[in-house]
Amino acid sequence: MPLPDRPIARVLLIGTVVVFVAGILASCISSPRTSTGQTLPDAGLEALTNFTDTLNLLSWILILAIVGGVIVLLVRLRSSTSHRPSPASPRAQLNLSDRPLLRLLTLCILYVAQGIPYGFVTVTLAAYLVESNATTAQIGGLLAMGTLPWTFKWVWGPMIDRYGIPAMGRRRPWILLAQAGMIVTIAIMAFVPSITESLVLIGWMVFTHNIFNSLQDVSVDALAVDLLREEERGRVSGLMYGSKFIGTFIGGAVLSRVLTSSGLGGVFAWQTLILAVILCIPLFLRERSGEKLLPWTRGEVQKETAAAVSRSIKVLFKRLGKAFSLRSSILAGFIGLGMFIANGALGPILQVFYQQDLGWSRTDYTDISGGYGVFLGLAGAMGGGFLADAFGAKRIIAFGTICLGLTYLAFAAMDPDLLGLEWFSWTSDGAMTAFILAEGFLVSLASVGLFSMYMTVSWPIVAGTQFTAYMAILNLSTTTGQWISGPVEEYGIVNIMIVFGLFQLAIVAILPFIDVHQTRRILGESSHAPA
Repeated sequence: MPLPDRPIARVLLIGTVVVFVAGILASCISSPRTSTGQTLPDAGLEALTNFTDTLNLLSWILILAIVGGVIVLLVRLRSSTSHRPSPASPRAQLNLSDRPLLRLLTLCILYVAQGIPYGFVTVTLAAYLVESNATTAQIGGLLAMGTLPWTFKWVWGPMIDRYGIPAMGRRRPWILLAQAGMIVTIAIMAFVPSITESLVLIGWMVFTHNIFNSLQDVSVDALAVDLLREEERGRVSGLMYGSKFIGTFIGGAVLSRVLTSSGLGGVFAWQTLILAVILCIPLFLRERSGEKLLPWTRGEVQKETAAAVSRSIKVLFKRLGKAFSLRSSILAGFIGLGMFIANGALGPILQVFYQQDLGWSRTDYTDISGGYGVFLGLAGAMGGGFLADAFGAKRIIAFGTICLGLTYLAFAAMDPDLLGLEWFSWTSDGAMTAFILAEGFLVSLASVGLFSMYMTVSWPIVAGTQFTAYMAILNLSTTTGQWISGPVEEYGIVNIMIVFGLFQLAIVAILPFIDVHQTRRILGESSHAPA
């Protein structure tokens, strides 16, 4: 497939690279370690050396950009209604199938809803427990209760593909159920008199909340696969993935400020209110025109929905078997399985290396990875989505994967006993900061490319199950890397980086053999689905 001859594609590529480089430069300048004079000790940039002030500035810019973007989208949506059919026409109904802008806004906001509780639990609540003298084991156990339901989210795929209320849409009833469950579980937490004295109870509430959160994630992903056109899957995938970063930021940075001013009661109240407002979006929007808005309102099952619903679990798994019997579907799973093994293994290995071997403090490391790393991940996710549409998902996966492999090899070369010299060395805080952020940016870029490719490879009638299976494979890839991190650590950081760098480059060899259109070309769309 030739490269797209579109100026916008080149602008997006240049813009993404500029954001990437600017983010790394800004982080190196404003890193807490910069103020010691170890990196870029320029007195003229002293105003930027306070990491907290810089992060606060970026926070407000991000919040203003989100609010402004939503206002612009709503104004454009409202202005477009003057050209719509009369209310008597079925197309006059607000629905996601016929309105790309509304579909984009809905998918992104639902992903924000997923990220808010995640940021709350992993950042705000965890920090509160640290201040309350909770032990590391207690905090770790609480976080584990939050992540456990996501490990088994593949269970939801067959359920949402087989069951539901088709007259209200194939995915919307599940989204409404999940979002309502998220709201109720957060609201119940507000009635616990003492969080620190009821950690077991809070842990089970967090577990229950994430059951609903993971169900919402699977349902929204399936909705995206059902409704998105091929030419918009890349950019929408990137914006959805980036929106989860925004939600995590709100749940962590913003709600932590609410905690300071209003206490936990205020945090739970604001979180419940935000999630309830977000619930109104799928509550008052149909998937397709002609469907019921609520069970007791007028409407009927649409042809696309009726054809896609499996008549039984047996039929569902028969269809799933057909989807995974194709070469491209299988190879797409293999590339996902290998993609993040290196990233998963290097997480704990590098954290130990930075803190014990390089002498970084815990806050030095987490300020960079959890501060600017979020913004670089957001840039990689959103920029990667648009680039996937412009250049193709496979090219973005290849670009991100190759650059990630070269980054690992460059890290090995920075060993002072190899090629490490001054700024290009493990002793350079700027170089080490740049590596952390480059890895996060490139992982986000490759991830969005994979999401876009999996949306196209998945067969729409089993999208909930097949796409979720691919997401589970990506989780397994990271988990596998984390599991082998201990055994491989003994081989030394240089050897580890070289092996993982070469392995990352080798993965790209699978991509040319994946035909992203094979599934739909051979098996057809849902309206012509065989039993």
